[in-house]
Amino acid sequence: MQTFLASVSAVVLVGALWLLRRPVKPMLSSTDAGEVARLNRAQLSLVLEPEADASEAPDQDVSLWQPPTDARESRLLLICLRAAMTEGPEQRLEAVTIAGLWGHRSVLPLLRRALHDSDSRVVTAAAAAIAPLRGASQPGPVQASRPPRNVARMR
Repeated sequence: MQTFLASVSAVVLVGALWLLRRPVKPMLSSTDAGEVARLNRAQLSLVLEPEADASEAPDQDVSLWQPPTDARESRLLLICLRAAMTEGPEQRLEAVTIAGLWGHRSVLPLLRRALHDSDSRVVTAAAAAIAPLRGASQPGPVQASRPPRNVARMR
């Protein structure tokens, strides 16, 4: 008899909880997200326009840049780029942009250091400048002559 009362009380409790549960929220009457998309586009246009104006200024300074022609000019350019990396954010951005235009392997340490810069424009420019140099391997040593005849004993 006790098991019967326990099972009946459990069924009554489940029924009461089921009847007293919270009502399910109704679905939206419209699932049109056009208004939200229009608002997002308007806000993005406000944010992106000032940034586009700031990014055009350094390109005008480096448009007349020419790569170095000999080793002396290369060394001087590398010294100037290192000195510019200790200056303000605009000079660092210009140095990274010039290093990217040059594309020489000697500026890789400078570009790697620029990846950890506090200015996001410098980091973006450094990543773009390193991208063409990724995966480029240096040619291995070429064996000029054939190995000796008893090479099997040497290995």
